[in-house]
Amino acid sequence: MDHPSEETLKRFASDVASREQNRTVVAHLLKGCAECAGKLSSLLEPEPVAESSYDAALDRLDRGLIDRLERTREWGGGLPFEASPPVPLSLTGEGERGGRRLPKK
Repeated sequence: MDHPSEETLKRFASDVASREQNRTVVAHLLKGCAECAGKLSSLLEPEPVAESSYDAALDRLDRGLIDRLERTREWGGGLPFEASPPVPLSLTGEGERGGRRLPKK
């Protein structure tokens, strides 16, 4: 059985293989080649990430949350992204309700 080259399997796993290369790899795998399926499986497995890699991102997130909470407290409560209740258009004079328009002040 002719196996696809290591490079062809890498290109297939990276989604950069040509249509013909993809067809060849799929046809080969459909024949039941466990060796190539194993190679492909290992190529598709993500690289392990060290737990310490997340520390910087989590620290930035923590600082951002603390900053937002402190600003909220300085504003006297309420969340900084909290919106005021909507004002009906009929009260602003910008729209029509019930067929009549309120005068602008």
